[in-house]
Amino acid sequence: MNLLSLSDPQIATMPTVECGEQLVPLVGLHPQLSIDDSASNIATLGYTPVFAVRKTVARRLVDAATNLPAEYRLLIKESLRPASLQKFYFERRLKKTLAEHPGLTEHEAIARTAQFVAPPWVAGHPGGGAIDITLSDHDGVELDLGCAYDEDETASNGACFSHFVGLHPIARAHRSTLFAALESAGFVNYPFEWWHWSYGDRYWAVVKQQPHAIYGPVEDVNIFTA
Repeated sequence: MNLLSLSDPQIATMPTVECGEQLVPLVGLHPQLSIDDSASNIATLGYTPVFAVRKTVARRLVDAATNLPAEYRLLIKESLRPASLQKFYFERRLKKTLAEHPGLTEHEAIARTAQFVAPPWVAGHPGGGAIDITLSDHDGVELDLGCAYDEDETASNGACFSHFVGLHPIARAHRSTLFAALESAGFVNYPFEWWHWSYGDRYWAVVKQQPHAIYGPVEDVNIFTA
């Protein structure tokens, strides 16, 4: 399978025509849609997230939740991310990549880094169009989708890849359920991370063969609309 990385020149050269949609909070949108504001998730992220997305993304998440079987819930791990934090994440991972692979050129190191941390100039999270998402049961207990959220290729032994062939049948079934709900609502997956989905960003525009992305970075992450 040919995996489209965020380092691909198609992503960087895709234009963005900002549509001006406002952000909406993700709390209380649908009974089968929850946010993970637990201490453990905050520790994983390294900051206290603002759970918000663009208005159309929120509507499509409601569509996805509606398409879920009754015994499941969508659980949002992260959505909007400050652009400054995206830059920090990328530069930190790039330094780690260069330290672990000193023979790489700068271009090669950026390409390897971009598989798992989006370069700030193409990232979807700062625009309010990307979500990190998994499944839980009715009690909010996360289900097995093959590896822990945010594990990279090394830590997960490859199970972070969306179509990893070595999944347990239960994890594979859970992924199929999640993927079917999100794809039916118009989201696209980043195949290096089963949990990362987007709508309206550059990656989505390339995959969906759109003329341009519709969401650029949000300047004020505290602006919401009803």
